[in-house]
Amino acid sequence: MLSLLLLISLLGYSASAFVILQNILKNKVLHPAYQIVPAALAVAAHGWLILIQLSNDDFDHINISSSLAIVAFLIAALTVVKNNQASNLFLKPVIYLFSALTTLLLVFTPVNWGADISIGHGLVFHITLSLVAYGILALATLYALQTSYLNRVLKNRKGHILLSKLPPLMTVEKYFFNLLALGTFVLFLALGSGFLFLDDMLAQQQAHKTILTSVAALLYLLAVVLHRTSGLRGRIIVVITVLASTLLTLGYFGSRFVKDFLLS
Repeated sequence: MLSLLLLISLLGYSASAFVILQNILKNKVLHPAYQIVPAALAVAAHGWLILIQLSNDDFDHINISSSLAIVAFLIAALTVVKNNQASNLFLKPVIYLFSALTTLLLVFTPVNWGADISIGHGLVFHITLSLVAYGILALATLYALQTSYLNRVLKNRKGHILLSKLPPLMTVEKYFFNLLALGTFVLFLALGSGFLFLDDMLAQQQAHKTILTSVAALLYLLAVVLHRTSGLRGRIIVVITVLASTLLTLGYFGSRFVKDFLLS
C-alpha cells in the first residue's frame, strides 16, 4: 500500500507541475482538469501516506521527515483548493515538486525516529498548531517572494516573455498579507500552547527553539503591524518575512535535522 500511495503522489504532483509549466513556458493551455485531477489525487495519497506512516508507530514519534511531509501536505491542499486563483500559478510547480520530495523522505525515514509525542495531549496540540502555523507562513513567504518577482518584472516589462501570464500584483499582495496575518496569529497560539502545556520551553535543549521562534513571531507581527498602520508593502516587508521564515525554519527543523539524520 505504501508503494502504491507513494507512486500516486509522485506521479500526480509531477504530472500537475508538468502541465502548469507547459502552460507558463510554452503557452500550451490545456483543460484545467489536466492539472487539478492529478494534484488532487496526489494530495489525497499524500495525506493517506502520512496517516499510515504515523499509525505504524502508533503515532508515538514525529521527525523532520514527517513534519515536512505534513507541512507540504497542508500547503499542497490549500493550493488545490485555491486552484482557480491566478495568483498562485507560478508557485504551484514549486509546491507540488517539493511535496513529492517530502513523500519520498517520509517513506524512507524510519518511523520510530524523532521526538516522542506519546507523553501527552498538550504536546500533540502544540505540535499541531506549530505545523499549521509553519505551513501557512511558508505559503505566505512564497507569496512574498512572488510579489518581489512581480515588482521587478513590472518595472522592466518591455519584452518579458512571461508578462501575459503574470497574476495581478494587488491580488497576490492581498493573499500574501491575509496569509501572513493568519499565520502570525496561529504561531502566537502555538507559542502560547507551548508555555501552557510544556514544562521545558526554556530548558537548555529547547531554549534556542523557543527564542528563534519567538523572534520570528515578533518579526511577522512587525510586518503585519507596519502594513496595517502605515500601508507599508514591497521590499521591506518581503525582507522581514523572509528573515522571519529563516529563523522559524532554524527553530523548527535545525536541531531536529541534526538529531534525526546526523546523529542517528
